[in-house]
Amino acid sequence: MLQVNNLIKSYGSTQVLTGVDFKVNKGETVAIMGPSGCGKSTTIRCINRLTEPDGGEIIFKGVPVLELSEQQLLSLRKEIGFVFQKFNLIERLTVLENIILPVIKTEVEACEQELEQKALQVLEKVKLAEKATSSIKQLSGGQKQRVGIARALMIDPSLLLLDEPTASLDPILVREVLEVIEELTDLQDTAIIIVTHEVSFALQVADLILLMDQGRIVEQGSPAEIFVAPQSEVGQKYKKLLEYY
Repeated sequence: MLQVNNLIKSYGSTQVLTGVDFKVNKGETVAIMGPSGCGKSTTIRCINRLTEPDGGEIIFKGVPVLELSEQQLLSLRKEIGFVFQKFNLIERLTVLENIILPVIKTEVEACEQELEQKALQVLEKVKLAEKATSSIKQLSGGQKQRVGIARALMIDPSLLLLDEPTASLDPILVREVLEVIEELTDLQDTAIIIVTHEVSFALQVADLILLMDQGRIVEQGSPAEIFVAPQSEVGQKYKKLLEYY
């Protein structure tokens, strides 16, 4: 479904990605992990070109993403959901309006009543149906992030990207968001890539773990391979971290 080859990105004289290579299959859950500043978020943002890479190749369903025009890219993004670290919600709108608004912009022929019905179904998935008419200002951080997840699910994505979805949350709220994401990993037709520092969560839900360090992937494999017998220095640090859980 997704193939990334020799992805390169710099900001000024700082090289953030130094040649990232990986692939993701349909229905697979992939966790990208590594120390802060290693290029995890840049990698995931390059996939749908929220960040423009300087070089390399991204192939999504056979389509060379980096060669697309702006209009073609907008069309492609209808298949790729994105969940941001800091919610990116409009506070003056209700939960339901936040979820529907991006879809109305891309599906001009869609019936608003049908979209509302679908939005309510999506809110059920993230356990927020009772908050449909609530203001964003009335929600906790965990609830806001679940609204962000619901918004991404509205397009029925074949690829769902989550960029450190618990990074802005208090530890007590992290679990409620991870539980929702964990349920989403059971979706057979949706591939999920999640950037996360949550080791035990990655161990439980990921089919494949990519460990990054200094702008490149230094190790990849199943959770058992990575956390039981790591080959990289970063992998060995994660293994030690697991001993504290």
